[in-house]
Amino acid sequence: MLYRLSYSLEDNPTSARAPGNTHQEIVEMHQSTGLTASIGLALILGGTNLWAAPPAHRSAAPTERPVVVSQADDGSILLSGSDAAIRGTTLRWEPEEKKRTLGFWTKASDAAEWRFAVRTPGTFDVEVLQGCGTGQGGSEMGVVLDADQPRATALAFTVEDTGGFQEFRPRVIGRLTIDDDGEHLLRVQPKTIAKTAACDIRQIRLVPVARNGGRE
Repeated sequence: MLYRLSYSLEDNPTSARAPGNTHQEIVEMHQSTGLTASIGLALILGGTNLWAAPPAHRSAAPTERPVVVSQADDGSILLSGSDAAIRGTTLRWEPEEKKRTLGFWTKASDAAEWRFAVRTPGTFDVEVLQGCGTGQGGSEMGVVLDADQPRATALAFTVEDTGGFQEFRPRVIGRLTIDDDGEHLLRVQPKTIAKTAACDIRQIRLVPVARNGGRE
C-alpha cells in the first residue's frame, strides 16, 4: 500500500500547479495485489517532493472465511468450496459460473478447511464432488475430521481423471463417525501431487448413514 499526501498553494512560484489540486489535500491509496504489501508515505508541497518514508513490507494475511456451516434438517452437511478457509498460497476459490470450485491446487502444502455445526451426530458418507484434467489423475488427498483435536479421524482418496478440472463427478470416499454435537472441522490437503495440479473440488457432502447401512 502507498499513501500519498500532496498539498499545493496557489501563490507558490516554484512549481506549476496541477489542475484541480489547489488549496486541497489529496490522498491516494494504491494497493498491491501480490503476496506482500508495501506501505509508504510521501509529502509533496506544490509539486516538490519534500519527504518520503521508505515502504515497509509485510506478508499478506491468509485468506479467512469465518463461516460455520449448519446441518440441514435431513441430517446432511453441505460444505461448499466458497465456504472454505484457505490455508496456502496458490489454492483459491474460483467464483466464475462455469467453475465455482476450489482450484489451482498446485502445492501439497495448501489446504482447505470447513467448520460446521452438528445437531444430530452419527455416521456419514463423505461425498466429494471432484474434477481433474485429462492425464492429471493420481494425486493422493487426505481428509481429516477434527485435525485440531486429539481424536482426529482421517480418510484418504486417489484423485480420478474426469476429463477436465471442471468436469465434476461425485465420489463417496469413505465414512466418518461424529459422536458429539457442536462445532467440528474438516480439513482437505494433498499428500502427493502426481502432475501439475491435484484436483478441483466444488463441494463435499456429509450424508447420514441409516442404521441398516444405507443412506437415510
